Amino acid sequence: MIILSLPFPPSMNRLWRSAKGGKVYRSPEYQKWKEIAAWEAISQTRPARIKGKFKISIRFVRPDARHRDLDNLLKSLLDCLQSAGVVTNDKNCEWIDARWVLDGPPCEVTLEELSDG
Repeated sequence: MIILSLPFPPSMNRLWRSAKGGKVYRSPEYQKWKEIAAWEAISQTRPARIKGKFKISIRFVRPDARHRDLDNLLKSLLDCLQSAGVVTNDKNCEWIDARWVLDGPPCEVTLEELSDG
């Protein structure tokens, strides 16, 4: 089991931007968050890694009173865990448990490797 405390992830709506001519690129906000969160994840997991199928449980603390869709936070978080090498591939996620909580770290992640059986 791996437990991580990470910064609050950006919403799916904030990940990508379009330039003139239709070119799509990662938003500066997303790039900055991903770099910081990846370093946090790496520093908290060495040497543990999840190589196969896994379950992820996430507890988010709302940073403010704005309405936020819980499911919009999952993409950036799973992509970050893969790029940091915490999981080998986010497609191996078999089970997601995500919820809002009133206190704690902005984003607390618990990862459990699942057996193939």
